[in-house]
Amino acid sequence: MNRQPATIRIVEIVMYIGLYVAAAVVMIAMISVFNSNRTGARHVHVNPYATATPAPVSAPVSAPVSVPSGTVTLREPTFEATLTIAEPSHWQSFLLILPELLLVPVLCAVAVYLLLMMRSFREGDPFTPVNAVRLASIGLLLMSIAAIPMVDAWVLRLLVSGTPLEGTAITPAEDYRWAPIVGLGVLALAEFFRQGTRLRSDLQGLV
Repeated sequence: MNRQPATIRIVEIVMYIGLYVAAAVVMIAMISVFNSNRTGARHVHVNPYATATPAPVSAPVSAPVSVPSGTVTLREPTFEATLTIAEPSHWQSFLLILPELLLVPVLCAVAVYLLLMMRSFREGDPFTPVNAVRLASIGLLLMSIAAIPMVDAWVLRLLVSGTPLEGTAITPAEDYRWAPIVGLGVLALAEFFRQGTRLRSDLQGLV
């Protein structure tokens, strides 16, 4: 019996630990929904230039000061902010964690597919049609992450609706733009797997 490579064992252990940690995070998040004696918080981006609410009256603006060409400065205000809800209701608490509740199962599914592929590596024949399907599934799952920011934006609009913050240009701070790019790369790799297994089966048929 061939001994399992140490690298594959380490990757499998890391993935199993990640799955257990993800399950624990989801359980803790769900328990926190029923804990009203806390302050809910979300990191967000606020664009003051696209805010519909009236801007506060500012102090008189002094005459512009000439600066040398090529001078680098940092302009205010900053776009980083934290949206807080004091003693949120169960519904508000659920909305605060909804994007993470959507993301974690997708990443867990990706990890499960990777574990199944690691098992085929251990058996010595990773280039199979089944692994091509698994890679394609991973690519589609990663591309589906691109829909989470839309859900997150809907959640933020719902949380600030009917409050003084309604009309403020608030957007999620999390950046998931990497997911579609990685997903397309994985889909391309899946197609290479599929074509490679097809060519191998054709060559075996000629022997």
